[in-house]
Amino acid sequence: MSDAEDSIQAIVADLQAGRAVEENFRLLCDRFHRPVYRFFAKRGFPEADCFDLTQETFLGIYRGIGSFRRDAPFTIWLFRVATNAYRKRLRRQGASKRAGDEVALDPARGEEDDRPVFQPVAKGPLPGASLFQAERARLLREAVHRLPDQMRKCLILNVYHELKGREIAQLLHLSPETVKVHLFQARRHLHKALGPDFASHIQDRGEASS
Repeated sequence: MSDAEDSIQAIVADLQAGRAVEENFRLLCDRFHRPVYRFFAKRGFPEADCFDLTQETFLGIYRGIGSFRRDAPFTIWLFRVATNAYRKRLRRQGASKRAGDEVALDPARGEEDDRPVFQPVAKGPLPGASLFQAERARLLREAVHRLPDQMRKCLILNVYHELKGREIAQLLHLSPETVKVHLFQARRHLHKALGPDFASHIQDRGEASS
C-alpha cells in the first residue's frame, strides 16, 4: 500500500472512530473533490449538476463511512458511492434502463464486526461545507460574467449593490423598463445555466421597477 493510501486509510479510521470529524472530512473533500467532479463531467453533466452530484456523493460518504470496510482501497468505495449518485440521477431523468442495480451505502454489518461505526453529528453544516460553498460561488460568478455586458451590469448593481431599478436606470442612462427587462433576462439565463438552486441566490434586493 502506498504512502498516499496509508494516509487516506488513517483519515478514514479516525472518522470511523469519531476523531477530529470536521478536520478529517475536510481533508477527504480537499483530496477527492476534483476527481469526483471530473467523474460526473466525463458523463456529460453540466457544471451545476456536476457540482450537485459531487456534493451528494460526499454526503453519502459522510453518512455511510461506518459501513466502509478498510480491507479495500477507499477510492473503490468512494466511486461506488459516486456511481450510485449517477444512477439515481439517470433514474430521475427517466433513463432507468441505463442504470444497474444500486449498491447499498449501508450494507448490513455482520454480528462479528465489532468495529465502531461513525455516527455523524445530526445538526450543523456538513464538514467541508465551505469547500462546496466556495465552488458554488465560483460557478455563479463565472455564469454572471458570461452574461451580456449591459445585462450583467444591471444584475450586479441590483443584487450585489442593492440598487433599485430606477436607481440603476439613472446610473446607466437607461429607462426603468429596460432595466426591468435586463434583470428578468439575466435571471432567466442563470436559471437555465445553473438551475433553480443557484437562481435562488440572485433574487431581487429591492423592487426592480421602483
